[in-house]
Amino acid sequence: MKKKILQIVLLVAISLNVKADHYTSTINICNHDNDLISVMIDGIQYPNAVNEFHLSGITSGRHQVKVFTRENFGYNYSKFAHLAYSGFVNLKPGEEIFAVIDPYNQLRIKRVVTAMPAPVSVIKPIRSYNTSYNTNNFNKGNYHRENCNNQYSYGPNAMDESSYFTLKQCIADKWFDSSKSEVAHMAMRDNYFTTQQIVGIMNLFDFESTKLEFAKMAYSHVLDQQNYWMVNDAFSFSSSISNLQEFIGY
Repeated sequence: MKKKILQIVLLVAISLNVKADHYTSTINICNHDNDLISVMIDGIQYPNAVNEFHLSGITSGRHQVKVFTRENFGYNYSKFAHLAYSGFVNLKPGEEIFAVIDPYNQLRIKRVVTAMPAPVSVIKPIRSYNTSYNTNNFNKGNYHRENCNNQYSYGPNAMDESSYFTLKQCIADKWFDSSKSEVAHMAMRDNYFTTQQIVGIMNLFDFESTKLEFAKMAYSHVLDQQNYWMVNDAFSFSSSISNLQEFIGY
C-alpha cells in the first residue's frame, strides 16, 4: 500500500514539473537613454543591436545576462560596443520581465508579468421547464410595457470599460511613445470612444507631439465630438490646443 502511495506521489510530482516547464519565460531589456544594445544570455550572443531587446521561450531558472551598449553620436552609432552590465537574472515559469539598464549600469526590473493562465470557471446554464405564460400580461397591458418599451441605440457604441481598461494597460506596458502610439492606432481602427476615454489614453503618452498626433487621429472615432474640448487638459502647451482646433475646424 505504501509503495502504491509513493508511486502516486511521484507521478503527481513529475506531472507538475512537466506542466511548469511547459511555460517558458520572456525577457525584455532596454537602455535608460534608448541607445542601441546587444545582449548575451548564457554565453549565447544575440548580435543584432536594438533599442528594445526581446527574447521569449527561455527556460526558467538562473541565467547569466550581459548587456553591451553603443554610444549615440547624433544620427550615428559607434561600431564599438562596451559592456554595460554583467550579472544573473532569475526567471520563473511563465514569467515575463521588463528590465532597464540604469545610468549606473545596473539592471533594474521595472515590471514582472505572470503568463500562467488563470483557471477557467464554467457556468452551466439553468434549464427552465416552465413554458407557460400569463395571459394577464396581454389583458393588463404588461406585455407592451415589458417588451415594447426597450430603448434601442442604432450606430456604433463606445468601447466598454473592461476592454478600455485592458487597452490602457497594454499601452502603459510599452516604454516608448512610438510603441504606445502603435497600440493605440491599432485599437482605433475598429472601435469608437468617448472623449473622456481619449483623454485617458493621451495621458499615457510622454511627448506633446504624440498626444497631438493621436488627438487628431482619434477625433473621427469619438461619439461625443461636442465634448472634444476636454482633451485640451491633456496638453502642456497652448500651441498644441491651437493646432488641434485648427485641424478640427473650430
